[in-house]
Amino acid sequence: MGLMKDWNMAELQNSYPAATHSLPGLSIDDRFSDLESLTSFLNGRGIETKNTRIDRYQRYLKIASDQGLESIDPKNIFKNVTDGRFQHSLDWYLYVLREVDELAHILKGLKVHVPVGVDERLRKIVGGSDFAALDKNSESRNIQFELRIASYFCLAGFIVRLDTETDIIASKGRQHFYIECKRISNSKQLEENLLKAKRQILARVPKKKRILHKYYGVIAVDVTRVAYTHNGLTLGITNDHAREVVQSALRSISEKIELIRFFSKKPPIIQCWLQIHIPGLIESPPQAFTRFSSMFIVNPETAISCKAALLLLHNVYAGSDFSDPRESPSRKINTELNLPAGTQLWLSPNISDLMLKASDPGFYKRINESITDDFDDIAKALVGGIVIKGKKYDFSMVDIVACFAKKLIALSSSYAIG
Repeated sequence: MGLMKDWNMAELQNSYPAATHSLPGLSIDDRFSDLESLTSFLNGRGIETKNTRIDRYQRYLKIASDQGLESIDPKNIFKNVTDGRFQHSLDWYLYVLREVDELAHILKGLKVHVPVGVDERLRKIVGGSDFAALDKNSESRNIQFELRIASYFCLAGFIVRLDTETDIIASKGRQHFYIECKRISNSKQLEENLLKAKRQILARVPKKKRILHKYYGVIAVDVTRVAYTHNGLTLGITNDHAREVVQSALRSISEKIELIRFFSKKPPIIQCWLQIHIPGLIESPPQAFTRFSSMFIVNPETAISCKAALLLLHNVYAGSDFSDPRESPSRKINTELNLPAGTQLWLSPNISDLMLKASDPGFYKRINESITDDFDDIAKALVGGIVIKGKKYDFSMVDIVACFAKKLIALSSSYAIG
């Protein structure tokens, strides 16, 4: 089985150049506007959003925009959330960001092309728990993943059908792609789900050959929870580092599945699309992000004979336009801070090591398999302090990230593909 590397992949480096400019980003008002557009789209198709999770995201972002993140009591909006991962205002913001950006991604595709059969699936995605990290009944998020993948094909000019037994049928000209989508909760489910997708494709791709039509199978897999069993947040020193941390997790998963025989030659299952969808924080420059990172595994037995089809699939991902004219432009980062005379500041010499450890998906796997409080120990450990006019303040890693990110997050956050 051959591996086609994602064009954004790179080996993890030991160091990364310091950022000199901020990343382009969308404001909280932009995110709120996206939800208003989604609500109008859904209501126009007879799908009610009042008192649904979409309505709650809107209420949260409206208060965040008007009063600031620190002024919100999220538990007054998301009343059933008691999970320990939701503590700091940044936790809530990032988890909301994850949900809103995925819904906005779906809406972008639907504005270009509305697939046959989409309404039934849209009705289901407004349900489910408020946050994917807490979703025990996975049907709503499974369907949302199907719509996320379908959105890429809508944006790329395909005719998309969602009204058959197959999760997605995407067609352009003579080429027809039968796509089965799987969200996998843990590494033990990889083989079972990949082989199930294979059986479904083999059963559903037309067996009768037609001169003017060619049929191909594709398996799309959300492996976020395989890489990050907490299904939570990630951290990066720089944007490049944040991207490569996720790509490293995808590489590790791709290596695990290379021995699973989920491809076929007739009918050809030509590609497995792995994707991770996760929010997080970048240390330099301080900024929130939602990242959709992908990697593609290609069937080596059909790589030559299906070259044209693979190129078409490549263009679905590489050619889709996710730019947004509302994005705030990149700006030069201010490297100076004016403090009163006599101010004293100290930072732990191993603060970068702590950030790297917290970004390591393997670290999360280890602590999830144990009963230790390693993550809390890292998050709450003092990493610095400051004395201003005789008053001393100590801060943990969570505090320092929040402090640096607070103003910038209130203004913008990044939506990343790759």
